[in-house]
Amino acid sequence: MKTLTILLIFAFPTICEGATFWVPTDVKIINGLGPRTDLNIRCRSKNDDLGLHSLRPGGSFEFRFRPNYWRTTRFYCSFRWSDQFRRFDIFVHKRDDCRHCTWMIRTLGPCRCNQDNKNYDKCYPWDKD
Repeated sequence: MKTLTILLIFAFPTICEGATFWVPTDVKIINGLGPRTDLNIRCRSKNDDLGLHSLRPGGSFEFRFRPNYWRTTRFYCSFRWSDQFRRFDIFVHKRDDCRHCTWMIRTLGPCRCNQDNKNYDKCYPWDKD
């Protein structure tokens, strides 16, 4: 009698390109617009609306979530200060495969903290409307 071996692969947390899925990811957004400029932000995903938050100069807002298995998790935010209104995808899993993503919001665009040198030198332009 021959034995048939079947290999079953289950969707349990595994390592995927240096990060694990189902492990919480923290996103921190810091108002780096200057000493006299308040920042209003509203962040959302397909499933969650994190509400409106007002940040004083140097203030921050943080949230935590668990990225999905398919690496399609996305959070997008709107930013309002003075007479400006901007949008940016603050977390796109394939771009931001990090467990602690810290962003400094500046007038020219958001800059993510580089984990290698601890500087905010990974800067991006604002999303087009």
